[in-house]
Amino acid sequence: MDYRACLSRPELLDIRGPGGTVTRGADQEWYPDPWQRLAGCGPTAAAVIFAYLARAYPELSPLCPEHVETRADFTAHMERVWKYVTPVFHGLNDPNLMVTAMAAYAADRGVALSPALFAVPAARTRRPPYEQAAAFVADSLGRDCPVAFLNLHNGLEKRLDWWHWVTIAALDGDRAAILDSGAELEIDLRLWYETSKKRGGFVAALGAAS
Repeated sequence: MDYRACLSRPELLDIRGPGGTVTRGADQEWYPDPWQRLAGCGPTAAAVIFAYLARAYPELSPLCPEHVETRADFTAHMERVWKYVTPVFHGLNDPNLMVTAMAAYAADRGVALSPALFAVPAARTRRPPYEQAAAFVADSLGRDCPVAFLNLHNGLEKRLDWWHWVTIAALDGDRAAILDSGAELEIDLRLWYETSKKRGGFVAALGAAS
């Protein structure tokens, strides 16, 4: 099966910056502290997902009740998310940490979320077929929920950074549109899945039972 899915309103991911510039998603470089800028990819991805969900689903608006169309406002939102989605010494290097942190943030905002995880083992022989991962991502996007994607080793996919969280906004078979550093890029997700040498994972903030 060829999995295809995308967010219904990708324009909600646009953020206005200085001089009329527009980014697609946020950039961890907007954080004010050097450690935040170094390790803040996970909190940034979570902040983007929360902001999108708050606009796509009225009942989820407490996840980001403010208007965050400008960089300054979105950075304040990122700072709030950081207090929950907080990198440890090696960063947010376990997708289970993202699941727990996203649920905790939502709970303190009065929203019950049960994020779902598709874990990718380090050993390629233990990984489920790529189609199962693609189905997980497509299911989340089909319910208008961006996907947080942890890549600890990019394998042969050179457009990915190591040890890094990004946000998946669309999937077309093997090709995924990701948001990274305020830009939308296309990667070969199957290539990553089949050649990465470390573990990783995909986190859907809205579990399938939501």
